[in-house]
Order: sequence, then structure tokens, then C-alpha cells
Amino acid sequence: MNVWPLYGSAFAMATSLSVLWTAMPFIIRNIGGTEEHVGYIWAFNMLGYMLCLLLTAVMLGHLAPRHATRAAAAAMFLATLVMVFVVYYAIARDQLGRPALIWTMIATGTLSGAAMSLFWPFLMSWVSADYEGAILNRRLGTYNGMWSSAAIMGPLIGGVLVDMSTFGPVVVGVVCLAVCFVLLCLAHDASAGNAASVEPSNVPEIPFDKGLLLRFKWMARIALFCSWACLGVTRSQFALLFTDLGFSETQFGIIITIFGICNFLVLTGAGRLAFWHFKPVLLLSVQVILALSIFLIIYGRTLWAFVPSFLIMGFGFGFAYSSHLYYGACGSKKRSAQMAIHEVTISLGVIVGAGTGGYLSGNFGIYRPYWFSIIVLALGLIAQVAVYVTLKPRRHSQPA
Repeated sequence: MNVWPLYGSAFAMATSLSVLWTAMPFIIRNIGGTEEHVGYIWAFNMLGYMLCLLLTAVMLGHLAPRHATRAAAAAMFLATLVMVFVVYYAIARDQLGRPALIWTMIATGTLSGAAMSLFWPFLMSWVSADYEGAILNRRLGTYNGMWSSAAIMGPLIGGVLVDMSTFGPVVVGVVCLAVCFVLLCLAHDASAGNAASVEPSNVPEIPFDKGLLLRFKWMARIALFCSWACLGVTRSQFALLFTDLGFSETQFGIIITIFGICNFLVLTGAGRLAFWHFKPVLLLSVQVILALSIFLIIYGRTLWAFVPSFLIMGFGFGFAYSSHLYYGACGSKKRSAQMAIHEVTISLGVIVGAGTGGYLSGNFGIYRPYWFSIIVLALGLIAQVAVYVTLKPRRHSQPA
């Protein structure tokens, strides 16, 4: 199958997003925005994404992945191009702090998020179509490796560029989206199979214990939500705290790159190995690992605390992502619907983390968002234990 243009488009899209959204807290600050605006722009971006994901799952699941993904890339290109003009106008015309421009950035980010709902779920279902078991795991591993490798270099590029010019990261974001669109145009219809639609397909299923699978789906879903809520806080509010402590935007990009490397290693390794399947203690440990990371941010004041924090966070984050993607796809004939659920969970996490984090930081103190993250993780751990105890697997069945 002509699958490599699909992997390439995932890489280009992830590069655009990681460059742009690593730099976005500094972009908003540099055009006169507040901590709340910094939190709101990513929260509204993911709110638009989530709402349109729900619409997509209900009404647009019949769309061919090639049409949906190309439309998404084109719309995101136009939305990001508007950001280029807004940032240029704010700086060149000395309109810093003008509410209309800041809220135009937020509105444009929301529209970009809405368009993104036609990209990731359809691309994931396109890549994973008609595969099960070990082959599905390897295919998802390659896909995860592509976008997560972009998340390694993207933050570093974004941090360096925004340190040099507020304008630079947005331009790079536009260029990467153009490359993404071209690669999608090179993908053939044969790259997609029957499972790329919300409609049921004739894919032969490996027998799973449905009770056991449901238990792990929900435990992984809770871990995924908590990990993205923490990321929503750290990728928005910590960017400002980090520079307030005297560090540079480039150093912030390096720290996020370290996070990306750890995330990449876990995602790629999880796609090649199967020993972690249906091991509950690993999902429970995600909450503990992420909590340790947040405590290092709260009590650390040096790079010797922040670097280990994001290293640890990368491992926990990657495992939560891989787990939910795998358990969601297992035994499912409705891949697009499962991928939509995956993305909705991510969106909710970012909305809660970035939105609440921005509000708490702007109104109650710069460290309140991190204590909020600790509370979310503690509640998540309790919820995981409740799911594990409540949802009992059937007896005399073994997971595949």
C-alpha cells in the first residue's frame, strides 16, 4: 500500500502544531496577552476540535479519508495564515495589547481546531484500516513514531524561532501545513481500507474478552485525560513561569524536546512490543509518574529539576497515549468512531488543563495550576481503581 505519504503527512502536521503551539504562549505574551489569554487560546483550539469531532462522528463519518484530510489541511493552512497577518500587524503597527487582535488569534485558533477534527481521526483510521492484533500494533507504532518524532524537533524549532522573532514560528507552521496538503494529495485510494469509515466493515476480528477489554479501555481513557490535562497546564502556563525564572524561550524548547524524545521512545517501543498489553499496574502507575513530574515543577527552581520532570512526564504521557490508542482499536470495526473518542478525550484534557490553568494562574497565583494538576491525577487514580474493581472480566477467557 502507498502508506508512506500518510506517515509523511502526519509528520508534517505534527511539526506544524508542535512548532506553533510551543511558541504560542510567548507569541500571545509578545503581542500583549495575559496568562488567561495564553490558557484560553489552546483551550478554545481544543474546544473547537472536540465539538467538531462530535459532529464528525455523527454526521461526517461517511466521508472518504482522502477528502476529509485534505480539506482539514487546507482549512488549517488558511487559519494559520490569518495568524501570520495578525501577529505582523500587531508588531509592525505597534498594536500590542489590543483585545481585538488577541481575540482574533483565539478565534482563529478555534477555527483551526475545528478543521483539525477532519484530520487526525480520519488519518488514524486510514492508516490502521483492516488490521488487527500484532500487525495493528506495529502499524500504529510506526504512525505514532512519525508524529512523535516531529514532536521532538518541533518544540526546539519553535523555541529557537520565537526567541529570535515572534513572527517566525507562525510562518513555519504555515509552510508545514502546505507540505502536509501536498503529501495527502500524493496518497492513493489504496492506502485506505474498509475500516477507514465509521460504517462497519468485514474485518475478521480476534476474539477478545469484552469485559476485560472494556476495563482496560476505561483505565486507559482516564490516564489519557489526566496526562493531557497536565500537558495543558505545563505547555501553556509553565512556559511563562519558566521565562519568569530567568530562562529563555530556547531553553523551554529544549525541555519540551526532551519530553518529545521520551514520548517518541515509548510510543515506538510500545508499537514493537506487546508485553504491556492488559497489565493494569502499568496504567495505574501513569498517575503516580505524572504526579512526580508535577511535584518537581512545583518545588524545583533549576534546570536540574525541570529536565527530569519533563523526562518523566514524557514516559508517562507516551504510555497513556499508546494504551488508549491500542485498546480503543482492539476488536473494533468502527475505527473512525474509536479514533474520534480518542481525540475527544485528548481535547477534554487540554480544555480542562489549559483553560483552568490560565484562569487559576491569572487570578490566584502562578503555582495554583500545578496543584490543580495534582488533584486531577489523584482523582484519576481513584477512578482507575474503581473501574478495575467494578468492571469484572469474564471467567475462562484470555485476551489475545
